[in-house]
Amino acid sequence: MDKYDIPRKPVAGVTDGTAAPSSSGGASAVPGAESTKPGKQEWWSRKIETAQDRIKKDLAKEFSGKKGFDGHRFHRPHKEEPTPSPFDSAAILESDEKGRYIYRNQLGQTYHKYDDVATYLSPTNFIPRRLLVQATTDVFQNQMKTGDWRRTTIKGSVPFVLKVAEWSLRPSNPDENGKTPIFGIILTFLRILLVAFPLQIMLILPTTASWDNGDIKDNYTDFPGYHWKWPKYAINPLDMRPDETSLEMPTKKNVSSRKRLLRPRQLITLKDGEWALDPNPAKDISYLFISYTNLHFNTDNSEEGRQMVEKMAEFATLKAGKTAYWLDYRCRAPKDQQDLLDADVYRMCDVIRGSYQVVVMLKANTPELKMEWGSRMWTLPEALLAPGDGVYFCTPTNPGSDDYSVYSMRKVEMTGSVWEDPDTEGDDGGPTRLLAEHFSGLLTLSRLEILSNSIAALGNRFPAKYVPYSKSDIAYALMGLLNYRIEKAESDTLFQSIARLSLANDSDHLIERMICLFPDPHNTSASAFQKLAEPDLFHTHLWDITPECQVVGVADEDNTVMIDNCHALSIRWKNFPRMAVVRHYGFKKLLAELFVASGAWWFLFGFNLTITYAPFYAFPSGLSSTKLLLALEILVGGFFGVGVLLSFCGPFSVRRLYGGQVLQSSPNLIGFEGVLPLRKLEPLIFGNNNGRLTYSPSSTPFSYHYRDSRERVGLEPAWITNSISNPALLTEIRDKLPEGHKLFTLVDTGSLSVCVFSAERPPTVALLAGREGGMLRAVLCSWRFGNDCLVKESVVRMPSDVFEAATAKSWLKVCLGN
Repeated sequence: MDKYDIPRKPVAGVTDGTAAPSSSGGASAVPGAESTKPGKQEWWSRKIETAQDRIKKDLAKEFSGKKGFDGHRFHRPHKEEPTPSPFDSAAILESDEKGRYIYRNQLGQTYHKYDDVATYLSPTNFIPRRLLVQATTDVFQNQMKTGDWRRTTIKGSVPFVLKVAEWSLRPSNPDENGKTPIFGIILTFLRILLVAFPLQIMLILPTTASWDNGDIKDNYTDFPGYHWKWPKYAINPLDMRPDETSLEMPTKKNVSSRKRLLRPRQLITLKDGEWALDPNPAKDISYLFISYTNLHFNTDNSEEGRQMVEKMAEFATLKAGKTAYWLDYRCRAPKDQQDLLDADVYRMCDVIRGSYQVVVMLKANTPELKMEWGSRMWTLPEALLAPGDGVYFCTPTNPGSDDYSVYSMRKVEMTGSVWEDPDTEGDDGGPTRLLAEHFSGLLTLSRLEILSNSIAALGNRFPAKYVPYSKSDIAYALMGLLNYRIEKAESDTLFQSIARLSLANDSDHLIERMICLFPDPHNTSASAFQKLAEPDLFHTHLWDITPECQVVGVADEDNTVMIDNCHALSIRWKNFPRMAVVRHYGFKKLLAELFVASGAWWFLFGFNLTITYAPFYAFPSGLSSTKLLLALEILVGGFFGVGVLLSFCGPFSVRRLYGGQVLQSSPNLIGFEGVLPLRKLEPLIFGNNNGRLTYSPSSTPFSYHYRDSRERVGLEPAWITNSISNPALLTEIRDKLPEGHKLFTLVDTGSLSVCVFSAERPPTVALLAGREGGMLRAVLCSWRFGNDCLVKESVVRMPSDVFEAATAKSWLKVCLGN
């Protein structure tokens, strides 16, 4: 009990884990790396083992590929090369002097364990345990050198008497055409002769599993997770790490990017025939906003480029009848005033909104130069926020001349000649077109549509010949289109900045909906934010999802948030448990019970008569009549004969008692690696194949082409039905999976449904994070022990009644993936 009795306070002599855990959720050789102090040497020790030595020894053992036994026989994984990880060194668990991580469960009890192979959080005793995954024969033959989890053969927990009965009756089962072979009937008869009497004896033993209805539980197995560490950012300041000021709270900075700029801080104005920088322009002055791209004029290094821009700006200003304009490199703060410079850059949107016109400077009136300007990320908000429905362009009338012309283009018109979006599957014209219509007043987008389309449009322009000021520039450009803003943080990733921005604005739960989305994992070139405006693999948009959880903070790791009030289910992988079901009680079951009970009674009474009248058989001369002896022989033989006949019905009775129509079943989520035909899967769970299991019609993208045309039920794919007889079909499907993905099967014993999905690692938790189209969105997550973090692996759809049978959880850390 020592591992549970550690007090709830910092543990003496532990390290604060400052290195990233291993790539594949697996092994990390860095816990305890800073603590090289050798442990206490006992008299029998030959060598002092450091924490690094212990970790290497553990890794060598767990990734040896050898067989093992811990109550279940299993195969250890092989060592794999490191792969990119979404984790950084900010939030790994503390480690002890032996290099083991210290995990604290929801009850505050601590447990020490090495971070090696894949791990799950046990719902039985609330401690991390090594994950054991049951796998099909195909997986053992073709995929044993992949993955970082232990594997075992698929096992069911079927009563032994049912196994015996099914073994005897199996030869006479109808084939695929519904026919029973004669040889099968003969073989079944011989097997019944062999097992009839032993089966009758087993049925009366008290150790035999009862065929009565079991205790049905109402809820799925709970996931006992709870994250104790503070988030990097939280909605409520009370949930922030103590002694650290939230960036969402007012600061003591002289100037803030969050404060709206009512008027430009500086303008270039015309006074006494000279254009000069006015540090305190009049509050009622009307001005132009000058837009350009440094790619054309190189204003950072070229004096000629700066002069050309300024001449064109002066011409456009006078042409519009104004005497002032705003030009970024002249009206911004110098680089040595970083806070003020950041405020000027990130409040540029206020300057645009207050301007009279937005005028774009180009060296020539050519489509190529316009498209180069339109491909820049920062120019998109400048055009969208321009007053009215148009943007003005200023170009030389002739190359190299000082004569210029100004003309306008409507924002909607620019989507066909200036702005380009990558080809998408949608039919809405792309995110830039929708934004142009919205900011022109032709279309009204919801807040969620504005946010998702803006992120997608800015993300499409981010990589184009652009040297970012920071890795979160998309978020800082985006906040110009929104109401509330955030302060710049150099340490933030793009996801963290956009998550903060979403939480600060009324964004209709963008991140919550984003958790539920299932973008195509084949498309690795685009970021998750660039896919927000597109439908996911379920042909669902972001705004179609209703969240069922709340994001309460942003974690230290990239792409990771803290969520609350999310219903969670544990997924079992080591084997199929004994099924607890309520069966239909009909006349056939009544007869089966009568045959089983009376068969044993006839046998026992025959034995009783034999023992009672044994002396008469031994000394027949004591009887006065031979007729009485004959009567006793007939009586005893009759009892035994009836018992034998009833025993011959034993296998059929057992099949009916343990089978039959299932009216209710205890809910569980059980998975295995690979796929199996239902005719092979159902006997592992129930002992025989009686058509209880069906495929879900709309749970995963795999079911899209396998649905019944008349009823809302799923059909078994041919590549699964014939996977045993024709493995090439399964290999073809496996080759089409995203890189690193494997096939898994999930069985829901509550709804008696089966679904097939692909993922990089076996998920151990299902988070019911949202709903759409009359179904729940279940986010399947693996659990990374080193960071106490759930990592999104896949998404499936589940019936709505599952929600009430799951338990709501508080403060879970969820990573949305790489």
